[in-house]
Parts: sequence; C-alpha cells; structure tokens
Amino acid sequence: MWEGRAQGVRRDVTALASAGLDVAELHAAAIALVDRVVPCELTCWASMDPDSGAISSMTSGANRIPAQYEPVLATCEYTPGEPHTFASLAQRGDTVARLEDKRSTRLNEVWRPLGLDHELRALFRADDTCWGAAGIVRTSDFSEREMEFMASVAPALGAATRVAARTAARRTGAPAIVVVAQDGTIRASTASAARWREELRGRRRPIRRDG
Repeated sequence: MWEGRAQGVRRDVTALASAGLDVAELHAAAIALVDRVVPCELTCWASMDPDSGAISSMTSGANRIPAQYEPVLATCEYTPGEPHTFASLAQRGDTVARLEDKRSTRLNEVWRPLGLDHELRALFRADDTCWGAAGIVRTSDFSEREMEFMASVAPALGAATRVAARTAARRTGAPAIVVVAQDGTIRASTASAARWREELRGRRRPIRRDG
C-alpha cells in the first residue's frame, strides 16, 4: 500500500512542472502531496537563487512555525558550523539528510521547545543546480524508505521549481535579495542585488567642500 501511494505521489509531483503554477503555489501543492507519504508536524519549503544560494521565498505547510522562532531559523541558515544548512548540503552534493547533530542550534532552540526532535531536509536540483529545498520536522524519526522517497521526487521538484522561478523572473524580474549578519556583513546576495548595489554606487554624488 505504501509503495503504491508513493508511486502515485511521484507521478503527481512530476506533473506539477507543467501546471503553470508560481513558486508559492507549486510548493503548497507539493507539500500536500508529499505529506501523504512523509507526514509531519511542520514543514517549510524554500526557493533558492541558483547563483548565490540565497533563499528567495518560503512556503509553509498547514501548520506555521511560530513567528518568534523565525529569526532564529533565518540566522541558523547562514551561520557557519550549523549542521545541514541548505547551503552546506548543496556544497556537499547531498540530496537528503537527517539532522542528528545534537549541537544544532535550530534543534535545541526551535524544534525541541516545540516538542519536535527529528528533521529531514531535501534539496531540489535540476541539472546539478539547486533551485529549492525543504525542511520537514516531526516527533518521530524518518525511515530509510521515507528518505529514499524524498530523494526520488527531489529531481522532479527541482525541475518544477526551476520552471516556476524562471517564469516569475520573466514576468517581474529576478529578485534582489541581500542577507546581512548582525554586524552588517553580507552573507549572501543575488546577482540582481549586486547589480543594484553597483548602480547605486555609481549614482553617489561627490561631497562638496566649500573653501
């Protein structure tokens, strides 16, 4: 029964690439499909800028992460040493991973205070380029076959996210996103943001000094 359900979801996920959805609609639909095979308490899916790896949008499942934890999660994603960040998974070439490192800030300061102990992450690639990712969290551990299922649908989700992101870019332009640390250091930025910074630098007027 589980295998039959998984095959049906894989087929439906693949069909999403031609559904004409934007990224948020696509991920919301995919979250509902994946939940039939890999149920969870909380999940959040991201689209990612393919050049910089910066997160460009987030879509939650039926249950949203409480707002007070969102800044902690955002900080963790760009903190060196935090295990299994989307960027580190992409650099290693991993597709799926379970969070098992007890030193994880997001495990100790977000998931466990919410009564959750297990996280599964998946990256959505198309032609070796990462276009999105998902974090899935729940009270019970994830099985090997659940991990295998996520790995099997990840390429279809990568292709579908690429189509949706490129369609949005043609309509509205590529997003200009800059991720800044507390000290003002830029941790990540999209190519569009870099172009804006260069243009603004070019428009600066020299300071006049009278006398």
